[in-house]
Amino acid sequence: MTGMKGNTFSNHKEMEMSESEDVRIELHGSQSQPTNDNIVREWHVCLLGNETTQCSERKRKMQKIPSLLLEGKKGRRKHQYYEPVVVSLGPYHHNRDNLAAAEKYKLITLEKYSLSCATSMVLLYNKVSEVLNDARSCYIDGSTDEYNDDEFTRMMLRDGCFILCFIECMAMRNKLLLLNLEYLGAMGFSNITRDIFLLENQIPFIVLQALLDLRFPVDRGEHILKVFFNYLKYGEQTTTEELVLGKRQPLHLLELYRSYFISLSPSYDFVSYKFRPWKKWRKITAFDDEDWNYVRRNRWLASVMELKDNWIFVKPNYHEFCNTDINFHSNCWSGELALVPRAAYGNSKVIYLNMIAYEMCPHNPNDFRVSTYIRVMKSLVIHPDDVKELRRKNILVHSIGRDEEVVKMYNEIDVPVINVYVLNQLLGKVQMHCDNKYKMWIAELIKDYFSGPWKTVALLAATAVLFSSFLQTYFTIRYR
Repeated sequence: MTGMKGNTFSNHKEMEMSESEDVRIELHGSQSQPTNDNIVREWHVCLLGNETTQCSERKRKMQKIPSLLLEGKKGRRKHQYYEPVVVSLGPYHHNRDNLAAAEKYKLITLEKYSLSCATSMVLLYNKVSEVLNDARSCYIDGSTDEYNDDEFTRMMLRDGCFILCFIECMAMRNKLLLLNLEYLGAMGFSNITRDIFLLENQIPFIVLQALLDLRFPVDRGEHILKVFFNYLKYGEQTTTEELVLGKRQPLHLLELYRSYFISLSPSYDFVSYKFRPWKKWRKITAFDDEDWNYVRRNRWLASVMELKDNWIFVKPNYHEFCNTDINFHSNCWSGELALVPRAAYGNSKVIYLNMIAYEMCPHNPNDFRVSTYIRVMKSLVIHPDDVKELRRKNILVHSIGRDEEVVKMYNEIDVPVINVYVLNQLLGKVQMHCDNKYKMWIAELIKDYFSGPWKTVALLAATAVLFSSFLQTYFTIRYR
């Protein structure tokens, strides 16, 4: 890793800027300053990996892409991943000429949704108008001034019905798929998923919730969202026990999907490692705060195949809702890196970049879990053989094409900010395992002599020859 220069902001978090302009969030356990105490406490809770969509006293806004992400040559090349190519949703990209075809199709989905709800369009309009002021206040100040109340309500109604019709047709695989193909074409249809998860292409979720309540009972709307999100996350239309909504109050669909993507499970128990009563009797290791020196903070994971060479294996983690996205378990002589199975497809790169951009937005406390996850994957996947091993273990399902394309996708995703606290907990466990010389000796012994059937046969044959030679020498000397 490159050198780091640290600057401390409050007593809770430290942001370090490396030569590659990566920002890291590191936590300390002291008390917060009295100024903006509630805001600091909320950030602190989020950075520890706890619930990230709690209600805040301040009003969060639907932000645009942070300007720093678009600066320089890399930023200009990434600009295309943040702009819609088929449909505009909300005011930020409204009335663009290249998106006119979708505007006509929205009228069809509006009529279709009205028929599905068995209600008139007037009732749909009135339902959206009830949340008009709240919806307008979700956008950046001044961004909706050019639309009067009637125009803004119609925009929200058309966009909301379009999104929910698409989600339903993808989840239920109904005949509406044919309408999408008819009016938008195959290429247009394949890019709708991409467009509805763009950061600047969101509408307030309170609009979607109002329309969902008219169309489905609570559990049915939950089911539709869950099937759709599982298709994006796992590559198959399955259901799980985890609720999509529950008590969450998301700002928009992208925030809701991000919450479901990371499962909002607590990352690591900060207190349990820092204040264990028996800590003073055990040896200080790389896992402790006291040993987080400059070198330790810059450790990084090896690739999947490099870990395998050191007798550390990857395995699927099917218990993500009660554990973490990525975890490490040390056994007698081997290690297991458990990863939640996920899917990668043509739109994954765009969705990842927009979730990362969402995590970069101001006034938006979160734990940077997606950014940290991508950084770990960038480290694990550096060669097609790494992707092949993840596929073999059913950890990564992809439809991108060759395994080389998956490596390229992760390599091209820039991650400017990570949660150092969460990452160091993982790296600390791996380092503790690797620092145990007895485990490493056993792993090297197994790798050198028992990693294949022919090596094992050769070792046994050599042992047999050596033992027979010893016996022959012994009896020759004894009975001479």
